[in-house]
Amino acid sequence: MKTRSSWGPVRTAAWLGVAFAAGCVPNGRIVTRVITGQSLDELGDGKPGSANVGRSVGWAPGAAVLAMDAGKAFLPATAARLAGAPDGTVAALGITTMLGHITVVGGRGAACALGAAYAMDAPMMTIGLVPLVGGSLLHYHPQAVAVTAVSLPIIRWSLRRRLVPGLWALLLISVLIGARLKGSRGAGLPTSSAVWWSRFWIDRDE
Repeated sequence: MKTRSSWGPVRTAAWLGVAFAAGCVPNGRIVTRVITGQSLDELGDGKPGSANVGRSVGWAPGAAVLAMDAGKAFLPATAARLAGAPDGTVAALGITTMLGHITVVGGRGAACALGAAYAMDAPMMTIGLVPLVGGSLLHYHPQAVAVTAVSLPIIRWSLRRRLVPGLWALLLISVLIGARLKGSRGAGLPTSSAVWWSRFWIDRDE
C-alpha cells in the first residue's frame, strides 16, 4: 500500500487531469436528452444543473443528476485519498472537478461543491446539510446554497479543525460564489449592487 509520502507531483497532475475531465461531463444534459429527447438548454432557465432538471423533467431525474454531479467530485477525491493522497491534494481534486463543471458545462458547481466538501470533511458537510436540505424543502434552494456556503467556515471552526485545511474550504466556497456572481454565459458583469445581490442570493443574472 502506498504511503502519503510517496505521492509526487506527476501523480498529482495526472489525478487533477482526471478530476477536471470528470467535471466536464454534462450529466444534466445527458439525462434530459435520454429521458425527453430535448435539450436542457431550451428548458426552464436553461441551466445545466440538477435544479433545472428537477423543475423541467421531474424530481427523480433531478435527484439523479444531483447525485451524479456530486459524485463526479466526490469519487476522484476520495479515490485519491484511499490511494495515499495528502489532504491538500484531495481538496484540490474536488475543486478542480468544480472548475471543470463551471468552465466547460457552464453550471454553478453547487452539486460538485457538495461532493467535494464531503471528500474534504464529511462531518462538516453533514452539518451543512441542515440548512441546505431544510431550505430546499421550503423551496428556497438558491438561498439555501448561499447560506450553507457561508456557514461552512463557521462549522469548521466549531469542529476545531486545523487552520490550513480550512483554507481549502474557503477556496471551494470562493469558487462557488464566484460562479454565481459571474452569472450565465454572456450575461456580462453586474451593473449594480442589486444585480450583485440577485446573483448571490437568488442565482439570477439580473
